Amino acid sequence: MSDELKIVLEDVKEKFDTVIGAFNMVKERLDRHEQAEEERFDRIETEILDMKKDVRDMKGDIREIRQDLNEHRSNTELHGGRRSKKVS
Repeated sequence: MSDELKIVLEDVKEKFDTVIGAFNMVKERLDRHEQAEEERFDRIETEILDMKKDVRDMKGDIREIRQDLNEHRSNTELHGGRRSKKVS
């Protein structure tokens, strides 16, 4: 093999090594980004589940308040108070 060909092949190998190094660096960055996004998604999912539970609890509280208010209104009407609409 001629010296010129060896030089050209060494130059091509160095360029491939540079491209492979850059590819690996990009892959590592993408892997870190993917992991960060997965952790973020898990946090958001947990927050949504907590919010759903809070909404369910609030709905129960609202039902109880409506029932108490309707009972209070019924008791008031029985004692000669004004008539008012039932809360739905």
